[in-house]
Amino acid sequence: MAVIELSSGLPDAHPLSHGARLALRRVVMVAWLAIALGFAMEALILTVRFATDTHPATTQVLIELAQGVTWSFFVCAGVSLGTALAKVRASLGGLIAAISAPLAMGIAKGTQKVMVSALDVSAKPVILSLTTLGVLRAIEYGLLGWMLASLASKDSPRPLHFMLAGAFVGAAFGGGITTLTIETAAAKDIVLTLPQAIATGLNEIVFPIGCSLVVYIALQVSRHMKFIAADAVRP
Repeated sequence: MAVIELSSGLPDAHPLSHGARLALRRVVMVAWLAIALGFAMEALILTVRFATDTHPATTQVLIELAQGVTWSFFVCAGVSLGTALAKVRASLGGLIAAISAPLAMGIAKGTQKVMVSALDVSAKPVILSLTTLGVLRAIEYGLLGWMLASLASKDSPRPLHFMLAGAFVGAAFGGGITTLTIETAAAKDIVLTLPQAIATGLNEIVFPIGCSLVVYIALQVSRHMKFIAADAVRP
């Protein structure tokens, strides 16, 4: 009888291993989606620049691409992680996202400096300080993480709701950061061209929408994988 009881418990002998595999798959998926988002944002910015008859140097494109992909990777991973862990308390998701945003920004800035040094080009003048941007983005993505975690806790979250959350945060904070950047550049007598201002606005306003979609897609695929796995272990 003891042998029978032991064998009946074998499917549940390692409950964490299955959950770990699902979590790993979700992390990998978020990573690839975030990288794709970084490339998509750079493509959008280049399209706007070419439309305004602005042709940036190849080195500048490479530097911005490296910075953008790094930022996208780490901040979306942080928001997604917070959303995944905050099934009971949405505030936890907001806290994790608030911490990840300044860290992602710092890593992205470090990547930019490495690329500038490697390509032997001059860096652009700093308009907003790293501290100012860090505080603003911590609040911005903390709020976004809380909103997405709240949506993820529902039985049937909709992509439109995730997009609206990203649009709200992007318009409120991204619009504010863009305006502050333009005003600070004028106060410091830094020339900020129209294409540069538009690129800043796209990065600050459109990116949160894309990041919200990344989180939604990863959430939905993760749920489907759980359902498939549950069906597979049923007798």
